[in-house]
Amino acid sequence: MRWYGTILHLAGFGDIVDSSSSSFIPLKMISHEQQSQSIRFQSMCVAHFGSAGFSLVEVVIAIGILSFAMVPLLGMLPTGLNTFRNSIDRSVSTQIAQQILNEARQTDFTNLSSLQGNRYFTDEGDPTTETSPNRIYLARTDIITQVAVPGAGAPFSNASLAKVRVQVANSPAGKSEVATIAGPGVHDFTGYIPKM
Repeated sequence: MRWYGTILHLAGFGDIVDSSSSSFIPLKMISHEQQSQSIRFQSMCVAHFGSAGFSLVEVVIAIGILSFAMVPLLGMLPTGLNTFRNSIDRSVSTQIAQQILNEARQTDFTNLSSLQGNRYFTDEGDPTTETSPNRIYLARTDIITQVAVPGAGAPFSNASLAKVRVQVANSPAGKSEVATIAGPGVHDFTGYIPKM
């Protein structure tokens, strides 16, 4: 109440408000001249503060421009999500292939064929079982023990070199393994293991 009295006092209405008790004089006791001054003061406040809003037309135009700009951005959202998903698949597939190739390097050359076959991994690249509901990735490992040496002129195979091929695909539980390895999105990795 005191701030209103201060405003009226600054505007020349010191008779209307008792600043010590913040009590107002009833409106019927205000003279005609004080009423006209009060109306002028109110119109001055409205003229100064009342024009700060937006009209309905301005709001509709702003919403139209904003929606026109947002439509292409929303159209690019699925493309961005697919790119993000593919980069995660590539990263986890690389991790899985490195794990299998490191295991092949540590395995005795005569026992490399034991690594051949399908293995299953979670979304973080951790090994799991075929029946696990957390199974996301399928890795197929092929071991070729008679490797053709490139650049030898005539076909020449080396019995002291093995080729390890790892194919990794996103294969959630319930998806066919044959369709997964033959379908798109398969990441293919190759490593060579020498006989020590």
